[in-house]
Amino acid sequence: MKRNIRLIMLLACFSFYSVSAGISVSDTAFAAPQDTKESPQNDTANIYGKVTDVIATDSFTYVEVDTGKGKVWAAAPVTPVSKDDMIAFSARTPMQNFHSKSLGRDFAVIYFVSSYITDKEILATPSPHDQTKQQQISKPTTTIAGTPGEVRIGGYLREVTLDGLNGQAKKFSDFEGKPLIINIWASWCGPCRAEMGSLEQLAQRYNGKEFNIIGISTDDYRTKAEAFIEQTEISFENFLDHKLLLENMLGANTIPLTILVDADGRVLHKVRGSRKWDSPEIISAIGEVFHIKLMH
Repeated sequence: MKRNIRLIMLLACFSFYSVSAGISVSDTAFAAPQDTKESPQNDTANIYGKVTDVIATDSFTYVEVDTGKGKVWAAAPVTPVSKDDMIAFSARTPMQNFHSKSLGRDFAVIYFVSSYITDKEILATPSPHDQTKQQQISKPTTTIAGTPGEVRIGGYLREVTLDGLNGQAKKFSDFEGKPLIINIWASWCGPCRAEMGSLEQLAQRYNGKEFNIIGISTDDYRTKAEAFIEQTEISFENFLDHKLLLENMLGANTIPLTILVDADGRVLHKVRGSRKWDSPEIISAIGEVFHIKLMH
């Protein structure tokens, strides 16, 4: 009974915050597809249950959650969470076949979320009749752990020299004048490999016309990145990161990461996880973000 009450309180709180936050058309279109075999609660917008395992790193708190129908993994910016805590989080951001370099392990499915809601936050409310206090305590933190020097949404890319993998060296300023899509990937990353074909199809239709597309590899070895480009026959320009410079600037603590930048170099949107970039829904969302009309 006590567990059920805590779950109800968690869900009520989570629903309130989700509605108050709002979701745009582009957010919906960019949302990651869900795997019906691996996601035990894919019929809802939220996942909730009991924490059965916790792994803490400098940037993320990974948790395994028993939903009552199965166990799932999630990762959020560093959060004080313990085993047996009741927890809730959004189910809208699953990543399939994710490899964590920091943990040295693979996850069939993992949810990367901006925050968790725990039962501790709810139970800390002094008075259940004080709705204002309830909202303040139950609202998740909006602080998202980033990388050192990350250019966040609304900020402008800093000028750097880009080391060409399948073309000449360039600078970010060389791409100003048209909107820009930046895809950050690595040859060892399964989701990166999965989406590259659709990204190439997108480039075949729009690159150098309505907008530009470039890729940035975070591979440690140039030969592996070059081999992947040759194998997949990528036509758009790709560059190699050095000493985490671009990874940190762009906020690529998880990959694949795709960033939409306006013609002046301002970051408009960040999409984490693999997508089908040549789908009509995604193309419409890109046009919405860039404020341009794209023909499907």
